Amino acid sequence: MSVILLVVEQDENQMKYLPVISKNTNSGFSEIKKRIGNGSPIMECNLFKDDEDDAKLKKLINELINVGAKIRLFDGELVKNKEVSVEYLMNRFDRYKDIQKQNEMLDDLMYDED
Repeated sequence: MSVILLVVEQDENQMKYLPVISKNTNSGFSEIKKRIGNGSPIMECNLFKDDEDDAKLKKLINELINVGAKIRLFDGELVKNKEVSVEYLMNRFDRYKDIQKQNEMLDDLMYDED
């Protein structure tokens, strides 16, 4: 499983992002400001470990994009060659969902008692 790190780039609209981030991460404004200023992740998520965490990450990404935040996503560590696009991450979520459905269908076929 991958750990996705979500970083928000600092800009002049930072006050617009704070409520969105705080609501989705339960972090205080000062902690969020510090993380944005340092270029530290505002959220880390172990992909596909917990559906609820995956949903929170997707929601936060979408809300940040909607308010105009510039975000960066990293797979595992904060280095340039580990950066991934939002599109790539959303495709991974979609593919995981497809695999789950296929597995359920196979289970139904294999263990159907009719």
